[in-house]
Amino acid sequence: MATKDDVRVAQSATGEFAIHQFKDFSDSSLIDIEWEGQTNVACTFSTVYLQIYNQNTSEWDTLTSNNTADADTDFSLIATSVDTTDYLGEGNIITCRVYQEAV
Repeated sequence: MATKDDVRVAQSATGEFAIHQFKDFSDSSLIDIEWEGQTNVACTFSTVYLQIYNQNTSEWDTLTSNNTADADTDFSLIATSVDTTDYLGEGNIITCRVYQEAV
């Protein structure tokens, strides 16, 4: 998504991970990734992570996290100048996720 529109994806999770996965096309060797949203559980209680899927190791690599945002308050997770070498999948698609444990 190129512009922020404040459209939210509603999701509920009780006593488990809350995960939102998203994908995008890239034909660049460096990318910027930004997620904006909120959670109803304070990040001081349960950290929120922005991760990207590594095509070479089949693991999720953490790009950034937030452990200070309050509940029900917008915050952003931003990763700049990410080298896409290990992250481009078939069709030049990158896969990212934002997750929070034990919500």
